[in-house]
Amino acid sequence: MKTTLRTLLFALLPAAAFAQETTIPVKLGFNAGATYAGIRGNEGAEANDYAIDYLVGLSFEAPLSDNLSLLANLNYERKSFTNTIYIENGDPFDPVVGGGNVDTRLTLQYLTLPVNLKYYIGQSKGFYINGGVYAGYFLGGILKADGNKVDDNSDGLFKKVDFGVNLGIGMRFPIDEKNDLNIELRDNLGLANISDGPTVGNGTIKTNSVNLIVGWQFNL
Repeated sequence: MKTTLRTLLFALLPAAAFAQETTIPVKLGFNAGATYAGIRGNEGAEANDYAIDYLVGLSFEAPLSDNLSLLANLNYERKSFTNTIYIENGDPFDPVVGGGNVDTRLTLQYLTLPVNLKYYIGQSKGFYINGGVYAGYFLGGILKADGNKVDDNSDGLFKKVDFGVNLGIGMRFPIDEKNDLNIELRDNLGLANISDGPTVGNGTIKTNSVNLIVGWQFNL
């Protein structure tokens, strides 16, 4: 990950240098929000229901022109989904595998790096749209059954890297000359097969998440 972050910094340096030549400042910020995520790609994956979780992270924005800028985030993001499965022969003394219907929740934890072009609409720059690509590094999974955490090992089940495209729309609320509040709705469509094991019908497993993000930005 150190190599990835070093590469990102070198990639952003030209944009930051260009921004210093404009009247629009470079912005740093913090963001947090909710995720509504699920998986797709085969019948087994699509039998799961989307679930709500959260993300937190940092943002960097460098202007390319009066209305166009480069936006990058580094987020800790949790993508969760749920299902109800039936266990026919369980252990009646084990609350997790006691048999019958079991409500499960699997959370995939990622360190995600979206890199987008952000376009402000109009002179007031109150509304904006952005879009681009993202890469995610898998940090591990958390499995719960009927609310109880299961000791699970995600090694060999999911690949370490996910990637895809994203598109968002948002509103900017200036607080003062140096601080802004942003509210954005962003859809992330995973393009990579994250499965590292057998799947139903030899299909794929791909992620999809919708983010509701609230961010605070300040001028450098």
